[in-house]
Amino acid sequence: MELGADLVGFVLAPSPRKISLQALKELTRAVPAQIITVAVVVNPTMEEADQILDVVDRIQFHGSEPPDFCRRYGRRAIKAFRIRKPGDLKELSPYNNSVGGFLLDSFRAGQAGGTGHTFPWEYLKGHRFSKPVLLAGGLKPNNVEEAWQVEAVQGIDVSSGLESEPGVKDESLMIDFFHRINQFRSNSCRH
Repeated sequence: MELGADLVGFVLAPSPRKISLQALKELTRAVPAQIITVAVVVNPTMEEADQILDVVDRIQFHGSEPPDFCRRYGRRAIKAFRIRKPGDLKELSPYNNSVGGFLLDSFRAGQAGGTGHTFPWEYLKGHRFSKPVLLAGGLKPNNVEEAWQVEAVQGIDVSSGLESEPGVKDESLMIDFFHRINQFRSNSCRH
């Protein structure tokens, strides 16, 4: 967090990074108030989502959660979409009045996220979205500058690209990544 992250995510979905609700409660106590906490989930029940939002600021839906389900959480919800072709971007519009933001990730069969792969970012050229957009999928220190320059996005979501092995963050990769991000922030008007 001292590296400069604006948001910090906790995975409660099936993944090598998965933690329990109890661990989420313990870990979020250490997060400074100015950092937004986000729980990453796949197809939670309403009861599970409500419990999670008692602990964190935002919830990031990575499953097949419909717009009506997401609407209950409004601006506190981020809906993730796995992009494999330009037409997949049409899937966002039904959620325009249901969530506070979108996350665009790469598509890999059988994986809801954390694929370590990018999708062709040129798919986003010329697109304007009704909500803030986070870019995810395959982000690493060596491609973060290119990702930062994608005009359609307001933020970057990184996880597996900063790991030495699944579920284990690599301190040197994290320092390098955030050093580059902080350089771009200071050299541009985007934040």
